[in-house]
Amino acid sequence: MKLKLTKQWHQKQELANLFFFAQRLDELFFDYTLDTYKPPALNSIFLCREAIKLISDIEDDLIDATNLAYVLDELSWSLVQDPVVKIMLTAPAESFILRGDNVKLSDTKVRLEVLERTLNPVYYLDICEILLKESIENGSKKKIDCLARCYASTLINMGVSKQHLYEQTQKFFFFGDEIEELIDIDDFFYSVSVTSHHYEIYFIVSDLIKQVEESIPVFGLQVLDELPDDVEEVAKNNGLYPNDNEVWVEIKGIETYDRHAARIKAEKNLDMVRDLFLLFSHKNRIVWRDESIITQCCDETPVLIRKPKNSMEKCFDLRAKDASARMNAMIKSMGLEGNAFTKFHRVVDLHAIGTTNDLPENQLLNVWIALETLVPSQVHGGGKIVKVTNGIMPILLRNYIPRLVERLAADLVRWDRKKTSKILRNINSPEDKGLYQKVLELIAFPENSSVLKSLYAELGDFHLLRNRTFELADMFKKPDNLVKRISLHEKKVAWQLRRIYRTRNLIVHSGSSISYIETLIENAHDYLDQTMSSILDYTCGMLDASTLEQAFDMAKIDYEVYLKELKSSDKFSEDNIWLGLS
Repeated sequence: MKLKLTKQWHQKQELANLFFFAQRLDELFFDYTLDTYKPPALNSIFLCREAIKLISDIEDDLIDATNLAYVLDELSWSLVQDPVVKIMLTAPAESFILRGDNVKLSDTKVRLEVLERTLNPVYYLDICEILLKESIENGSKKKIDCLARCYASTLINMGVSKQHLYEQTQKFFFFGDEIEELIDIDDFFYSVSVTSHHYEIYFIVSDLIKQVEESIPVFGLQVLDELPDDVEEVAKNNGLYPNDNEVWVEIKGIETYDRHAARIKAEKNLDMVRDLFLLFSHKNRIVWRDESIITQCCDETPVLIRKPKNSMEKCFDLRAKDASARMNAMIKSMGLEGNAFTKFHRVVDLHAIGTTNDLPENQLLNVWIALETLVPSQVHGGGKIVKVTNGIMPILLRNYIPRLVERLAADLVRWDRKKTSKILRNINSPEDKGLYQKVLELIAFPENSSVLKSLYAELGDFHLLRNRTFELADMFKKPDNLVKRISLHEKKVAWQLRRIYRTRNLIVHSGSSISYIETLIENAHDYLDQTMSSILDYTCGMLDASTLEQAFDMAKIDYEVYLKELKSSDKFSEDNIWLGLS
């Protein structure tokens, strides 16, 4: 989260809620946002479609029928939470979900199809835009936040790329013309609207592709001897020229909503040609550059765009100095022995393969295999998904609240290190306490309320960070609030883990994939990183676990103690404030 004050309208009090909306969109579409604050993988519309597809897969014996209950649970929860759906539904939400031992699968599917027809995504976006304007005008930041999440998730699931949404957000709210009144937001809604365009994309590809030149038109590809004049001009201005072993390749007939989505779609065609070529020539690989030039039907000027970030790269990273220190400490004090060490090393290999592989399906498979490998098979009974969920859930839940506090502290420092330090010096806390501890005491202890109010005042036009601080302070008013928040997080993570596992099964057993796989990769990678980090803590520290079974059992005990302490506490004090830290 970063404060961007680049326009005069950002400081107009009458447009404060609009600026909050802009800041929230900036966070939603940013690649490195904490998962809690990202758009949901699916919202009500697409959960309904997922349930329908799942029933079809069950009927085709591709997926076990037990999976349906979890998807219907998530759909039921989402329908109740979604403010847009409440306007769209023609009957109570529960009327659209038929379930029970005496209900036929076909009847459940038909009723879901009725719901899917009711929740038309284009109509959903229209209503969402109306509600957003009303909420921005009436001053409810909580509702603006909720609607922004619904809006972002719907656009992404309809096929608009996050890169495009991020660029349009920057262009309109932070670096475009001055906004005079709320009605101007219609121009932004139009800029990200789900409008289909035709694209031609130009890649520089290794000349190996000429060996299969007669086959590639099937994939919409054509080797060019020269570029169109307007494309040639862009290439020249950017110094983009093929060398002696490269050629220009044009990909036509791409129809989608934005340039970045078009590039991804076009590159999949190149992927197919490359992989087919590898089938017959294992030692030779068709490759292409990251840069490409793209033309859009309604825009006269071609644009140079680059390969988007790999989904595995969208995670928290240590600085090189800190990473090397962590690695050196691990090598010196790693307690794992024998087969446990071998398995951990195998997980490290799988993580590396997933990070370096460009194909989303392969990334997801490698991350999931890594999770399966890491979680001991002898404990946490049940099938694979039950073992993995039961194994890593204590780690994810124990980390959840501390991660929110740590992100808040990091955002405050990023906002203004000097002001943050000055404000924290005013709280009643020993000087030797760290930043996270002081931020936690600031938001958790009632005696620091006057200091907290001074922070709110200092944050000025940073509406999102003030709102985030207020939300967390409200959550820390009593431990029971944390228990409820953790319980909801547990439910969401369990749903997401099952979704990741179902997607893994679809890739393996049917060869199919899903449109939102990048979101699943980001979540799965985050779960794996958290789990591996905790394993290192238990095997390299004073506990010195020598097996993975010991490490996971230690994590389970720690979480049980943590949750028990939270449930037995009436308020936060010096004695139990550690519950908010990792």
